[in-house]
Amino acid sequence: MKNIKRVLFQVQSSKNIFWDDTPIRIGCQLVVPDKFAGNQPLCIISHGSGGLGSDTDLFVDSLGRQGIATLCVDSFTGRSMEAIGWSDFSGYVSPRMRALETVEAYKFLRENHSNMFAGLSLNKLALVGFSWGADTVANVIAHYNETLPKETFFALCYGNLWPFEEAFYKAKDYDVTCYHGAEDNWTSAEKSKIFADETNSKYVEFFDCVHGFCKPGYDNEVAENVIVNHHAPFPVPTELKEVYSWIQKGKIWEDTNWERVNAQMSYDQMATEQIINDIINKLTS
Repeated sequence: MKNIKRVLFQVQSSKNIFWDDTPIRIGCQLVVPDKFAGNQPLCIISHGSGGLGSDTDLFVDSLGRQGIATLCVDSFTGRSMEAIGWSDFSGYVSPRMRALETVEAYKFLRENHSNMFAGLSLNKLALVGFSWGADTVANVIAHYNETLPKETFFALCYGNLWPFEEAFYKAKDYDVTCYHGAEDNWTSAEKSKIFADETNSKYVEFFDCVHGFCKPGYDNEVAENVIVNHHAPFPVPTELKEVYSWIQKGKIWEDTNWERVNAQMSYDQMATEQIINDIINKLTS
């Protein structure tokens, strides 16, 4: 995409909100389609556990062509991470921590709006997250929603969305859609359905789609020996923080039906285009 402005900035964070308060800086990239004259809506894109990639690139390009600015928050580089290792638990950052970083990046835009980002319409906002990024967006709704416009659109793409916590019920007050592949054997559609049912959110299921369907280049890729919990009990019978602590230590919680699978991942153009079009329609209608 030509005729764009690309702005790089950083926000303050810490390694993890639960167990490591070491200060770090998180990189952010704002892309503004320069050929459009002002009043540009904004979509914040939250990457999955593999980091920034072809999925974030595709959404930046596709939305930019429609006059929509994008903001990507890189939660990994500042932590010297490339990915979260779901097979050996190498590297981890909680979605709650990433949600805080996302909101801090948005606040930076608001605070510097008049002199740096005057062309943006920060009250016309969408957030989209992929996989672990969808969990990040769900945590934005649950814990930091007061910072965002009430009309914000939230798109949760094949998220884990578990354990379902009480604060997720705040999604009832927002425009939220959960998108999931019917054949996802990593983050099962069951948990997206629970989230949508409990929060009165919209649920869209794509027939014959697996995990990672928004990521061009995935063609029957396999993530080997990753840990999953397909049939999470609801209501969740333990505290969220305790579960994250066990996951970090590589322990298995028997009540959640943890197992290891070779997770399938494939790109699906039609499903991805529907999500992109939904975001465009929400921000330009």
